[in-house]
Amino acid sequence: MSAEATAIDCVWDITVQVPGKAQQSVVTLKSDGETVTGTMDSEEYGVQEIEDGKWDGETLVWKSKTTKPMKLTLTYTATLDENNNLEGQVKVAMAKFKISGVPR
Repeated sequence: MSAEATAIDCVWDITVQVPGKAQQSVVTLKSDGETVTGTMDSEEYGVQEIEDGKWDGETLVWKSKTTKPMKLTLTYTATLDENNNLEGQVKVAMAKFKISGVPR
């Protein structure tokens, strides 16, 4: 396993900046080559499985599904900055919101 792969293998505190507030999630990531699995857990949406997770050593992409406020698939895209923090965006329907994350 490369150093880049292990950089994402941990528990993250993720913040999504949605209009009017910041939503917090605890995200657990585990990579196996380019495949990423794990879970997202938030007070508002409960536990969601990470689907179609991929990590190429630079860009991390995963999807999750929610039923609140309606049935939606969210697509997350992030990179690691120089301090090993996540920065990126989540696409929900036609909207995109900024995400950030720090390892626990």
